[in-house]
Amino acid sequence: MTLGPLGDHVHEGPERSASGRRSRRPDDGIADPSAGTVPSAAMVPSAAMVVHRVLAMSARTFLLNDLGDELAGDAPHSGTVDALVVAMGPRPLWAQSAIESLHGTERRTDRTERIHQSRVAMRRIRSNLRTYRLLLDPSWGTALRAELAWYGNELGHSRDLELLAGVVADRGPDVLAPDEVARLLAVVDWRRDAAGARIAADQAGPRRVQLTGQMMLLWDGPAFKAKATKPAVDILPPMLRRTWHDVRGAARRARRDPSDVHLHQLRIRLKDLRYGSETLALVEGGPARKTARAAERLQSRLGDHHDIVFSIGWLEALAAEQADLADAAERLVGRQRELAAETRKGWKRDFKEVERRWRRWQG
Repeated sequence: MTLGPLGDHVHEGPERSASGRRSRRPDDGIADPSAGTVPSAAMVPSAAMVVHRVLAMSARTFLLNDLGDELAGDAPHSGTVDALVVAMGPRPLWAQSAIESLHGTERRTDRTERIHQSRVAMRRIRSNLRTYRLLLDPSWGTALRAELAWYGNELGHSRDLELLAGVVADRGPDVLAPDEVARLLAVVDWRRDAAGARIAADQAGPRRVQLTGQMMLLWDGPAFKAKATKPAVDILPPMLRRTWHDVRGAARRARRDPSDVHLHQLRIRLKDLRYGSETLALVEGGPARKTARAAERLQSRLGDHHDIVFSIGWLEALAAEQADLADAAERLVGRQRELAAETRKGWKRDFKEVERRWRRWQG
């Protein structure tokens, strides 16, 4: 989800003076209703305000979607969910009405979609904490990123098995007999149930409870360093340039050796560029948003490739473990290898578009 600008006065891109430095228009400011302030011509959004807004929205998405079914059921507006919404309130999404600013953070009705939304929210938080880490206490940010990685991996097991179920159900009939498809699906379903039980245990455990507290801190507002009070258009772009250097380095390695590992590393770095650009788009508008979209397109292509590679590894492991399913698994692996070769095509062209968008924006 690419977020909209903070206020009505944000222009499409940073203006530059004759010296090449960014200049700010006097009407770029936003107000913080929670602080009782009023718009001022001399006021501009600080780095803390922009980053806090993104972290807060993602924290809300996570909290509402990661409530266990045993707590909130499938109804999107159960008592538990409503209580959390009331506790959080509309803050700190300063620039828009409560309804507009919270759009997209609601609890989803489907369990699989809730897990997906929770993982996306955690990825966005981790990425922004990494990209803009100089704004926050490093030990706190690093510790939270580690906890998000732990829980994201736990949820990821369920997502991976949903993916495998789709592979078997959608592509299995092309190369397998109906009874072979049914037997493979039975294995996936059994492991999916086991993964669901582990997630339920995690959600009720003390480590997950502590993570909830950290998410509420993101909503209320973490302690930013003094530099975070400076204008976002001055502070955030240099931090994102570090991310761009990481992306460019990963792309060089992938060009020299387009292995599955190197393409996956490029995908991870592209996520950071995408999320960091979406954050900056709140104050820099169109150029940042276009860069984020270009990164997202390539990230999605490489994500499809990574999913196929994962399915190949899983099926090969299953073939080694269960001799009675080895032949069926190996035939499906052959089909997946064909698809993997297709998804590899065109990534260099897509990366050139990312480069073009970045240079038009940042030079």
